[in-house]
Amino acid sequence: MRRLTLICAAALTLGAVPRADAQLQAGYDTVTRWSRVERNVAYGAAMATLYSAYDQLRDDPSEWERTWDGYGKRYASNFGEFIIQEGVTDGLSVLMHRPQGYRKCNCGTNTGKRIGYAWKNVVTDQMPNGSHPIAWPRLIGTFAGSTAQAAWRPNHGSRYNIAITNGVTSLAIGGLINMWYEFRK
Repeated sequence: MRRLTLICAAALTLGAVPRADAQLQAGYDTVTRWSRVERNVAYGAAMATLYSAYDQLRDDPSEWERTWDGYGKRYASNFGEFIIQEGVTDGLSVLMHRPQGYRKCNCGTNTGKRIGYAWKNVVTDQMPNGSHPIAWPRLIGTFAGSTAQAAWRPNHGSRYNIAITNGVTSLAIGGLINMWYEFRK
């Protein structure tokens, strides 16, 4: 799994994944897939800064100590998880011809439907034809990143539990981001 994750991330990063004209569009806006990757890396760097500060305050993992060196390890770990997650997700999205952007619900002002739609799109991809297949790129990418991080962090209990917890947390954050997109003006 680790080797597949690295291959997918490297292929995406180095441009080895071929891009057909129809695949250049990341989603339903005018941002290309590669521009979206750049924006995601900047977002990941910012989030890694925040998560690493939180981990530093909690001294998690304690083997990395509360020093600048320890913060650096936490940052590298959090940013590495994010890069693997996004690299695998974006790479598989290209290969599977899946959109990456969020498209608002076409259900008017019905708040309940809009909330349900936002959360449904955590685990499904809204295709241009209106279908919602399982979002395999997102699910595989999320758990590839969390599994990789669980593998390189110092061992505290079950690496499986850490990977599942981090993956589910990442999907929940994705749901909150979908809610923000759904209800922003």
